[in-house]
Formats: sequence, C-alpha cells, structure tokens
Amino acid sequence: MTHAAPIRALVVGAGVTSCLLHLPRLAQLRDAGRLTLVEICDVMEERAVAARQKFGFSRCSGDALSGFERADVDAVYLFGDARMHYTLGMAALEQGKHVFAEKPIAPNYAAACRLAEMAQARGLVACGGHNRRFYRSMGEVRRLGGKAGWHSLEAVFHKPSHGVAPPFGASSWLTANGIHALDALLFINGSLPDHIATSVRPNSYAALLRWPDGARGSFLCNNNAGERREAYAFHAAGLTCRIDEEALHIARAGQTHTTPMPGLDDGFAAEHAAFLDAIAQRTEPPHGIAALAPSLRLAELIEAGFSGEVDWPETSPVRPVAVPRWFDEDPSDDGSPEDGPVGDGLSGTGSMLVVNARGLSLGRVTTSIDRPIVAIEDVLQSARPRPDIVAALIGTGPRVMTDALLDLMPNLRVAGLVGLSFARHNPEALIARDVALVNASRTYAENVAEFVLGLAILGRRRGFVSHQLMRNGGWGSVVQPDSWRGSALKAARAVRPIAARMGLEPLLRRGWRQARPLHGIAPAASTPTRALHGATTGLIGWGENARALAVRLVAAGAKVLVFSEHAPVGDIRAVGATPVALGEALAADIVSLHRGLTPATRHFLGSAELARLRPGAVLINVARAELIEPGALLARLKAGDIFACIDVFDREPPPARDPLRRLPNVFLTSHIAGSAEELRAGALAEVLHKMERHLGGAPVRLVTPTRLRTMT
Repeated sequence: MTHAAPIRALVVGAGVTSCLLHLPRLAQLRDAGRLTLVEICDVMEERAVAARQKFGFSRCSGDALSGFERADVDAVYLFGDARMHYTLGMAALEQGKHVFAEKPIAPNYAAACRLAEMAQARGLVACGGHNRRFYRSMGEVRRLGGKAGWHSLEAVFHKPSHGVAPPFGASSWLTANGIHALDALLFINGSLPDHIATSVRPNSYAALLRWPDGARGSFLCNNNAGERREAYAFHAAGLTCRIDEEALHIARAGQTHTTPMPGLDDGFAAEHAAFLDAIAQRTEPPHGIAALAPSLRLAELIEAGFSGEVDWPETSPVRPVAVPRWFDEDPSDDGSPEDGPVGDGLSGTGSMLVVNARGLSLGRVTTSIDRPIVAIEDVLQSARPRPDIVAALIGTGPRVMTDALLDLMPNLRVAGLVGLSFARHNPEALIARDVALVNASRTYAENVAEFVLGLAILGRRRGFVSHQLMRNGGWGSVVQPDSWRGSALKAARAVRPIAARMGLEPLLRRGWRQARPLHGIAPAASTPTRALHGATTGLIGWGENARALAVRLVAAGAKVLVFSEHAPVGDIRAVGATPVALGEALAADIVSLHRGLTPATRHFLGSAELARLRPGAVLINVARAELIEPGALLARLKAGDIFACIDVFDREPPPARDPLRRLPNVFLTSHIAGSAEELRAGALAEVLHKMERHLGGAPVRLVTPTRLRTMT
C-alpha cells in the first residue's frame, strides 16, 4: 500500500500510558515513513524532555496551544483525560488540525457530538482510541456476520479495581475501560440499539440491549472482580464466534476451530495507521468520533440505571460507519504496520498557566477545568505576550511569579496557590495588576483543626506521658520516677505522716519545692487525665483555622473562648463560641494559638502572658513559633506545671540539643498540622473551584492585602 507524504504530528501527553502504549507505535510509524514526530507537549517539563529524547521528537514544550498554531503540524494526538481531550480537541480542530483522542474521547455524549460536528464542518479527521475495533478477531467476526447478521451478542469486561478511583477523568470505570466492550457490541452489529434494560451496583454494571432487527445483546462490566477478564461471544444461525484476549474461536455444527489472534499485538498500531490512512485518503475512519459517541451515550444511560427506549437524535452526525475495506480482506494481512455533567461550562475561554507542575496532580487539574493549560517554562522561553492566559495555578516548587512573567500575561485575572502563603510569589505586584488571589485556606483549616483537636485530647488525657511511661516499661498515666528521684519520692511519702504529726509538714513542703527533685515531671506529669467534654478552650486569634476548630470543640462539648482584636463578634458567636479578653482566654484549660505573624504579634506572648496559664493547662501552637518569646516559653515549661504541644519552631528543624526536645511535658511534632496526604487533592480542588467561580463572575473568598501581611 502506498502512502502520501508523512503526516506531521504534535503529541500532547507524555504520561505512563502514552509512553507505554502509544508513543512506541507512533515511533514505528515514523520509522515506516508515515509520520514525522514534530513536538511532544506536557506540562511537566521533565516528562516532555524524556519523551523527546526517547522517541525522537524534534522539539518539546508545555504549551500545546502555541503548537496548534504552527504551520508544521498537521495532526494532534491527545493522550490525557476526557476533559482535556475535549478542550484541546476543539482548539486543535479550530486551528485546522486533525485530531486523535485516546478514550474517553470526551466527558459525555453531547461533547463528543460537538467534536464530531466541528471535524465534519471543517473537513477534518477526528478519531478516538477504541483499539478493539482493530483487533483482527473483531474484523473477522464482523465479516462472518454477513448479510444475515447476528442474533445475539455478549460482551464481558471485568477488572480487579475494587476501591480504586476510575482513571482518565472518566465518570466511572465503565467509561474509563468497560466502554471498549460496549463499543464492540455496536461495532459488530453495525447499528444502534433502540431499547436497553440496566442493573447497576457500585462499580458493577449490567445491561440487556435490543436492536430494531430483533438482535439481542448482553453486557457485563464488574470492576470489583478478582481478575481481569475480557471476552465476547456472537451467535448467528449455525455459527458461534468467541473472542478472548488470545484467540478467535469459530464453531460450526459443534466443531470449533481456534486461531491465535492476540489483540494487544496489533490493535494500537492499527488504529494509529487507520488515522493516518483517513487523513491521506480523505475518508471516514472506522474509529471516527462520530462512530464512537454512541457507546458513550449508552454508558451514560447504564450509569444512570436507565431502562426503556433509547432516544437517538434524528439529526445527529453520530452513526456507525460501514465496514472498513481492510476488514473485508484476509485478516492475516491487514496491511497495517506494527461540584456534574458537562454542559455550557465547557465553553469557558482563556488558558491556565501552571507553575511548579511537579508539585501538582495534573490528572486532577485537567479533569476539573475546561480550559487549556500552559507550562510556565514555555511562557518564559518564548518571551512573547500571552493574552490568552487568564489564570495561574501555583504548586509547590522553585518557580515564582516574577514581574517579567506577569508582563507576558496582560489578561491574567486570578492566581490560585495550592497552599496558603503567597509571600514568595510577588503578591504586591499581583494585586497592583488587579489579579485576584485565592488559596486553599478552607482545606488547610479543616486539616489543621482536626490535628489540633487530636492534640487537645492527647494533652487532656496526658497521652504522651502514658506513652513515655509505657516505653520505659511502666504503666498508667502518672510518672513514677526511678533512680534518686524515685528514692526521694518514696522517702517523702514515708516521712510525710510523721512530719504532719510533728507540725513540720509546711517546712517539708517548702524544702521540697526548693529542691525540686521531680523537676520536669511534676506537677503536670502527675496530674490526672481529664476529658475534653466540659473543658474550657481559649483560642488566640480568629480565622478559618480557629473557626473550623471551634466548630469541632463545640460539637465535643467544650466551652470555647476566643480572643481576637479584629473578628466580628457575630462571627464568633455564630459557631457557639464566646469573645473574651486575652487574659480570660489564657486562663482556659486548653490554649491554642491561631494568630497571623506581623510585627505587632511577634513575641506577643511573653513571661507575663505565659504566667497566666493555669497549672495543668495545655498550650498548643500550630501557628507560628515567633508568636511566643522563646526564653519565656522555655522558662514556663521548665516550671513543669503545664503541658505544651508544639508543631512550629523558630528554626526548622530545631537543633538536636534544643532544650524543648528533652522536656517530658512537651509533645513535639515536625510541622505536620497541615500535611495529610488527603490534603493535596482537597487543596487542589478548592483552589480550582475558587478560580473558576471567580472567572465566572461568582463571589469567592479572596486573599486580601490585610491577610497578605500575616503571611510568611
């Protein structure tokens, strides 16, 4: 078979699936003279560079949109998730590029139809990655069906994915993987079913289908299975064809003939070759998006548990296509080389810059937004204005928002930090340019509040005292000293009754206090355990962290007092807390710090303030170490009559011989109050939600200039 000049391709996505399944096949087509690998795009720069070197692309970048505008690109391959396939697919078609999108081809049926309509209107080829249509076994079964057609069709697709979230931005495992088997039924039958009956359980789907000609189909997809299984069976008069992952089994009159036909060996290569053939020959490919969209429609109906007549749009461009020519040939020589449904929200305009992509979960980014994403490296390298960028998503890493970068984005409207502090990211320049700032304050607040609640309970129950005792072979929650301290305690207990009879007990007490033989463990370490319910808690400062903690404390039955110089009284009372003066808050059973750090609040707790802490009190600091004067804190803790739970330090990590490390009435953690694994996904989702709401004109909680002054 002769082919036209090589198609010049730009590939978006250098992830694991792309590098394992697709890029090796594209490299084979390049070696066969059918393809030129012009550019590989990935927001994660290191992935793009690695793919360029491994597969021989001419260039790499993180800016797909700019690549779509280049004249040396004919076709675009999209290997990402459903929303990215739709958003970038539409952008590529608008620039006159042919498109190949891996499954899921779009977030839903309506979006797939829009892609098909755009391609049809512009005379372009738009294909999807449903490689089962290119298994030689499928082609042979479709050929054998002939004019009589199949009476019944069966498809099974099981995977051992219990408890695993569906990949590729899919709404379920059905659209992520099982859709292959559903599409195979439509492909083999060659028409659309008009009735469906479904049964749905968590992660498990079953459907019965009926076609206008009377054919019946059954579909089973269970992703809670113990093994992977994919199998098909098709029955006609006197004929049964069974397909598994290794072979085609054809049975006639009770006699079965088996032909080895492993699908994975040729399916991926053939679908890419067919895409190039369709471009060169200006024909409709068998895996055009118009042909694949019906399976997405059926998947939506099955997910919804729908049973009844299927309403297919009369004017929809989506129809199965005729059997491709190479399926009519000998299958041994196919000539191929080796907060919901998407609606108007997909029409959002403008691109999103991603800063420090390595610190983000890009899969969650692309499945949560409907706009193209651009890597910061490409914006800086090109040094040309990017008026299309309206949002900047900032992850953890070395890159920051410099004046030079901001100059290239004149239409930037919002910057979202997947964290809390904008201090490193030129916040004054952002605000001066009227850029709204949002962060993950709510997610961090919920996580910090949960942690502080645990510390409060631990402190009241003297949990870490009991832990130390158990580690040393003891039992209980009251420290029983050993060595000379133990001897002193036993002697004091023996002498006390005699001293009392002789009237010498006051003198004995005075001498005991002066000698302090149990310094560091008494009286705090020997006070009884107490419950959180009924305790008085003083919160110093009022923000999202304190508010989230107050809600939890009130629910636990604690009395909550709040000292704040700025918070509205009504806001504090709304959660069941009481506004008080600083002295009253410091006199509580539990005192937790939640102030921001400013010149006015630095070391605002000194010796006088710490002296107000009652014996047995629990002091918690997860805010900033500099809020407390360090010498005063050490002296108060050495007195041994309070507990402290400290998560933040003047120097992190603190020196190995820091006195705080040796005090038995101090519980130390390494700045982990806001670092739960689940926090990452929640923080990203919160920031993306706030950014999209702001761009859509909806009200959202912004980081104000006042709040910026407390960020370090």
